[in-house]
Amino acid sequence: MNILYTLTTYPPAIGGAQLHQHILAQNLKNNHQIQVITHWNENRTDWLLGTTINAPSSELKYTIDGIDVHRLGFSLTEKLKLFPSVLIYYFLMDTALASITPNLIKHLKPYAQQGDLIHNVRIGREGLSYASYQVAKEHDIPFVFTPVHHPRWVGWRYRSYIKLYQLADGVICLTNVEKQTLVKLGVQEDKITVTGIGPIFTETANPISFKKKHQIDEPIVLFLGQHYPYKGYQQLLQATKLVWEKIPETNFIFIGPSVANSEKYFQEFQDKRIYRLGMVNLQEKTDALAACSLLCVPSSQESFGGVYTEAWSFAKPVMGCDIPAVAEVISNGLDGYLVQQNPQEIADAICQLLLNPSQAQKMGEAGENKVKQHFTWQKLAEKTEQFYQKLL
Repeated sequence: MNILYTLTTYPPAIGGAQLHQHILAQNLKNNHQIQVITHWNENRTDWLLGTTINAPSSELKYTIDGIDVHRLGFSLTEKLKLFPSVLIYYFLMDTALASITPNLIKHLKPYAQQGDLIHNVRIGREGLSYASYQVAKEHDIPFVFTPVHHPRWVGWRYRSYIKLYQLADGVICLTNVEKQTLVKLGVQEDKITVTGIGPIFTETANPISFKKKHQIDEPIVLFLGQHYPYKGYQQLLQATKLVWEKIPETNFIFIGPSVANSEKYFQEFQDKRIYRLGMVNLQEKTDALAACSLLCVPSSQESFGGVYTEAWSFAKPVMGCDIPAVAEVISNGLDGYLVQQNPQEIADAICQLLLNPSQAQKMGEAGENKVKQHFTWQKLAEKTEQFYQKLL
């Protein structure tokens, strides 16, 4: 198959959705021809402006891990034409998209000429998704859509995506909870398949060198994710003092890029037992997972939560927020704990695991077995490939 992937952002940019699709592409490239179209190859969050009037001005072609990527670039003339649509976007979304989409179609068409299928992953605003759909229809090839959705599905800002869920030839979702939501939104059940997310880390891990480098000892509680408020890093910071009341030697590591005023929030929690590492490379992330005692990411908005499979791969117990998508991934009390975004509840669960190492070990091993059974990249690639073949 000749497969065209379209995503707003792609590695070397860091983020769960793009890293997931990149590793999936690597597992499919030996048997299929893969191309990727993206707006950005760096971390950005200006979803509307950054894909229109503030988009890169020049195109860029590069290859990463054997995957050919084409980053879009818009000329000044194109940006000036897009400006009126940006002004009305949130008020007259359908009208704005009707103006924005043709510009993107022009850029996508050359790459779809030999394509058998276009697969768009939802990241940010709707323009690239709609252009991908329309190009697929013009070439009479299947359009596959991955929502990568957070809990909020409906509302005036999401109405155009709801239409696209219904129009897609196939929809790939990450949990059965997500599937049932899509069915309620009018997507035909036989158009949907459920895959999941696999772990992302290097082949080897060096927990001892990680501890020496940062002069840190166990127990270690690890937070891994971008520092959006919904990720729960603030509540975890608030829980530190509660944990120290029972286990004063506990260290807390926060890994992930800062967002907005997150650095200012960290300044309120000055303690030598709190390690703020920021963005790290994949090796450092892998070493941190191997070194930690448990992973705590109490995020209130997740479509799956790939970090949990990563921690489980090192037999570490995990803690996630008690929301439907995460509750389908984490079996509460068996391979981790589900908590509310409440500092006391988070602290209690952390202490329960740290004070009962045999229980923590059993939970980590249960999670490791779950990954081997359901979430290896080979299994995810096979599921995805079978769905493509079904649509073709």
